[in-house]
Amino acid sequence: LLEQLKKRYPIDSQKVYSTGFSMGGCKSWDLMQEYPTLFAGVAPMDATFDVGYNVFNQKVVGGINEDVIVPVFYVGGEKTPLPELPFQEAKCVNRMKYVLKVNRAKTQYDVSYEDKENWSNPIWGIDGDVIYRLPDDERANSILTLNLFESENGCCYSIFGCVSDQQHEVRHHNCENAYRFLSQFRRLEDGTIVGGTFEETKRIFS
Repeated sequence: LLEQLKKRYPIDSQKVYSTGFSMGGCKSWDLMQEYPTLFAGVAPMDATFDVGYNVFNQKVVGGINEDVIVPVFYVGGEKTPLPELPFQEAKCVNRMKYVLKVNRAKTQYDVSYEDKENWSNPIWGIDGDVIYRLPDDERANSILTLNLFESENGCCYSIFGCVSDQQHEVRHHNCENAYRFLSQFRRLEDGTIVGGTFEETKRIFS
């Protein structure tokens, strides 16, 4: 599909991103797991299957990405009836742990779903290295809380977000902030990801 689109449109191959809502969010996770070097970042919205499973809830054949950094902006609703966030189901804990490991975060995500009553952060288990709270000006009482995690090389490749007063839905406020983050990054031909120092990322949301 990407090759066909490049023939039709003037696409910058270094700045291709994936996003999707609900099952589309799950498909974005597939692309991180299976085709990481094609994308400069992903923004799955409001859904996940367990690590190693695809959008059809089938185990990925041939293994998954274990070491290619992929910038991730993930967001879920705090009032959703579906499992989108770690406090709701173990598979969400597993997904966040996977992201921080692949993206070489300084912070280890040693969180157990079974121990959620003792989490320091009741939604994610732990706090990010920096937290920002961004109100949605078009919806009262709706705040996008972003947990930013710094990676070993001083960049920020992982942001976990949750939205108060949001159910299973996607809003432009979330998408706009996802793009503000992802658009920092480029994927070079050799597979290297560039952009997104931790200080630059903090300035975006400050």
